[in-house]
Amino acid sequence: MPSLLFVDCWPEVAKDGCWKRRFTAIPRAAKQSGVKANVLHYTRLDLARLTAGPPSGIILSGSRFNLLDDPSRDPRDGIALSAFATLTELLARLPQVHVLGICFGLQYLTVSAGGTLARLAVERRDPAWAIEPLVPDPLFAGLSSLHCVENHCWRIDRPAPHWQVVARSRDGIEALRHDSLPRVGVQFHPEYHRQPGATTDGQIVLMNWLSGLPRG
Repeated sequence: MPSLLFVDCWPEVAKDGCWKRRFTAIPRAAKQSGVKANVLHYTRLDLARLTAGPPSGIILSGSRFNLLDDPSRDPRDGIALSAFATLTELLARLPQVHVLGICFGLQYLTVSAGGTLARLAVERRDPAWAIEPLVPDPLFAGLSSLHCVENHCWRIDRPAPHWQVVARSRDGIEALRHDSLPRVGVQFHPEYHRQPGATTDGQIVLMNWLSGLPRG
């Protein structure tokens, strides 16, 4: 059975294996896809154990954090990339493991690989934001267009080298895929598809990614 490691990137730390309410769609979708899911906070990652028995896939969650070169500019939510050094090392050791970054997870993947972020003029909060796939991509199988939940105040300004834009919206970049590694990220929240006003498009995106995890 494929296995999934969900990395919780929020500031608050829950007990290992305990799913926060905002993430409950993840284990539900994993079970439906025949995937065994586990959750760990980014500060609780055990490099030795995870590299000895790698998961089939890793999802990096959204977060209230804002990645900044100088976190003092945002005393409440600012955080430096160095705070995620263990996660960065884990991904470096597991280049062939499938990775999905969601919202902050995509921003982390971008900054850690050399890309840049920019702040939106107005925080984006929308239960059904229009997103346009630019190229055929397994993530959007069965969807010619989609409307998904957006909840963020930062966006991708410049993608990192080797990352290709696969979806956009009026706000800019909505999805990126690495050109050689099995890594993809989305700015929207496919796991919030049960939110009032949301469509089922996010659920389809999430199930598409889970169905692409290696079997056997």
